[in-house]
Order: sequence, then structure tokens, then C-alpha cells
Amino acid sequence: MKHLRLVAILICVLGAQAEPERTPRIINGHTAPGIVGYHAFIAYMNEEFAGFFGGGTIISDRHVLSSAKIIHGWFQWEIRVGSNVFVELERITMKSYHAVTHPQFDFHTSVNDIGIIYLPESLEFTQNVYPVALPDLNPDRTNLLPLKNEEGTIVGFGYTTSAAINHSDLLMRAFQRVNFDAGCEVLYGNQSPEIYFCARDNEQFANMCLGDVGGGFVTLVRGRPTITGIVSYVREICETTYPTGFTRVAYYRDWIRHVTQL
Repeated sequence: MKHLRLVAILICVLGAQAEPERTPRIINGHTAPGIVGYHAFIAYMNEEFAGFFGGGTIISDRHVLSSAKIIHGWFQWEIRVGSNVFVELERITMKSYHAVTHPQFDFHTSVNDIGIIYLPESLEFTQNVYPVALPDLNPDRTNLLPLKNEEGTIVGFGYTTSAAINHSDLLMRAFQRVNFDAGCEVLYGNQSPEIYFCARDNEQFANMCLGDVGGGFVTLVRGRPTITGIVSYVREICETTYPTGFTRVAYYRDWIRHVTQL
């Protein structure tokens, strides 16, 4: 969709001036306590090694789940994990040249906005690096998670103000609650709600913005942290109460299994 087009070809990956209206970041979030070991910082680049950054979620020792927007058309992905402090992320860094998006992904409508980055070697899981659960397989696609009014956790190293020109030094965390109001319908139009959901924070007004696209919406499912959404769609102006749009992971569970065997 044109508001989020990630045309960052002239932007240096980690330091240059970015376009605040084009990609997401967390506004009004708080520093994440402890280590959020399932979150991955992803720098994505073209063949000239120019690009931008976003987020992803570790789902196995060889797979990171993310948005197709930061995979489709890009050449290389640098994955950093294992710390809530950005400068410490270099301790565990991998470069991948292998990723896949859903075959029916549409950039302009955000339909099927989901992809997998394959890691070149296995991650070693520790108390600081670990996977998050996937939703259970649901062949009938009934009662797909997350449910209306369910609260999820969002995290990211994205920008924290509109005036920022670089990533956050610390991983930020916020909470949003699932809703399907008129603001959500504006984002997705006539698309089936099976494939997406929206969420917002009506208390702290936290929102996703530049540098957070691809990150996970994580909820508790029978006591297990489970990735139920992927940051896909935000407004141009993030300091608003407009909802964030998410890809509904449960709808794509069969596809994830097909391309990962998970």
C-alpha cells in the first residue's frame, strides 16, 4: 500500500535520514523489561547494500517470521538477536540471502503480507534467545486467534518520535487491544477479516511506526506466548489513535508449515 511503501533505496541501513510517513515505529511505548528473546532486529538491503530496518519473530532455530514488505524485492537480511540494548545486538548477528513471501502477496493492498527468512545456521537458544510459539493448526479456520478485545504485546527498535532519524537505543514495548472498528475498515476495505486484524491502545496511545514493520503481536495462548499477528499496516501519522493493521498469523498456519515444516 502506497502509505507504507518501503522505497528506502537511498537510505543507509542504520543511520541515514528516513521518511517518517513510510514505515512504522513504536510511539508512547516503554523500555522492555528483561530480554525479549524472540524478537529479531532485521536490516534489509538491496544489491547495493542500501535499505532500511524492521522487525521479525523467531519461530525456530532456523526461521524468522516477518512481513513480506521487508522481504519482497530485497536481497540481503541481517538478523540481530539476544539483547534489549541495540549496541549489544552485534554479539549475535547472521546474514541471510534466502527468504520467501506468500505467493499471493500484494504490496498495494497488504493482502497476504507474510514471509519467512531462513537463517544460514542454527541459533543457539539461551535465556536471551528463544522462539515464540505458533498458533495451532486450524484446518477449518474457525475462531482464528487473536479474538476481539484480546490484548497483545508489541516490541521494536523503531523510531520513538516523528522527529527521530535513527533506531531506538533500547527495545521498546507496548500493548494493544484487538478491535474491528470503522478505522480498521478504512485500512483494509473489503478484505476478509480472516486474514487481518487491527489493534490499538486507548490508554497510553502506543502505536507502531517507522522501523517496526514485521514485528510480532504476541498473546498468551494457554499460558504460552504465541505470535498471532505481524505488523503490516499503519497510518502516515503515528501519533494518533488510529489502529495498527496486522496480518493474522493463524490464517496462514498451513502455509507456514508448508515452507518451514513447523
